[in-house]
Parts: sequence; structure tokens; C-alpha cells
Amino acid sequence: MRWLRLHAMIAPFGVFIVTVLLLARSGKWSGWESLESAATLVDLGAVIYAMVAVLVERGVRMVFWALEQRKKMIEERRKEGQAELIAEMLAEGIPQTEQELEKWAREKGIPLDKHPRK
Repeated sequence: MRWLRLHAMIAPFGVFIVTVLLLARSGKWSGWESLESAATLVDLGAVIYAMVAVLVERGVRMVFWALEQRKKMIEERRKEGQAELIAEMLAEGIPQTEQELEKWAREKGIPLDKHPRK
């Protein structure tokens, strides 16, 4: 409902701008004297504005959808990586002492200082 209100508030200005651009492009713009010419192009201006508004709105939604999908994919990869790491630790045997854990982490390239230990 918020988008509908926003479009209702912005549409008159958007239609006006598109109509002025159409007049300027056709070379008929001569200030306020060209209002009759503007009246003939308002319908076309409204259609063009509506098309641009729909494309922009859908484009913005598509960008946020793509970012959300990327976030989900990164989270899935992280979980898969954790599962593989745990399986590898179990297969090799979990290091029993802190020195063994640090040595094992160095060999695997895992920084332990980022993860607080108790």
C-alpha cells in the first residue's frame, strides 16, 4: 500500500517532467506559451512515466531479491564448510590439547585468534 501512495504523490511531477522532455525533444517548447502543445502530449507522457516507474520499481525489487539469494547461498556454503571441517576433525581425531589444536589449525590455515576460547 505504501508504494501506491508514493506513486500517487510522485506521478503528477513525473508526468510533467516527461511531457516537458517530449516537448523539448520535439522543439515545440517555448515556455508557458506552449501549454496547448503540452496538452496534446500529456497522455503519452503519462504512459511513458508509468512504464519507467514500473521498470524502476521492479528493478529495485529484483536487486534486493538477488542480494537475499546471494546471502542465502553464502550461508549455505558456510554451513557446508563447517560440516566438512567437523567431519575432517572427527576423521583425524579431535586435538586433545591446546598445543595440538593450534598446530592442527596452523596446518589447515584456520586462524584461532578470531574465535574466543574459554
